[in-house]
Amino acid sequence: MTRTGHTRITGTALRHTIEAVTAEAFGVPRGNVSAQMDDDAGQLAAAVTVQLAVPPLLGPRPEQPVSLFEKSRAARQAILDRAPQLTGMQLGRVDIRLSGAKTPREHQVRRVA
Repeated sequence: MTRTGHTRITGTALRHTIEAVTAEAFGVPRGNVSAQMDDDAGQLAAAVTVQLAVPPLLGPRPEQPVSLFEKSRAARQAILDRAPQLTGMQLGRVDIRLSGAKTPREHQVRRVA
């Protein structure tokens, strides 16, 4: 049986989906990501800002650290691959801004004595 009609994804739902996909790609909480959507010559352009948690500079380091540029490149590709699967809309461009890097301890709630 065929039914007529259409499906629309609101701008807010689309933005939240891109934020969730980006958070997953970077391995950060959804609240650490914000996104803005725009037109890119008929395709969708996403500008995302990601607040990353970084390990302390003086602490132990992983044996093979991944640079932020490599991590961003992989995340951009994950966003370009995953977003159309969820939304049905093709992304033409994904701009990533990394901001506010904090150590994991800075995310904890401070107690007042």
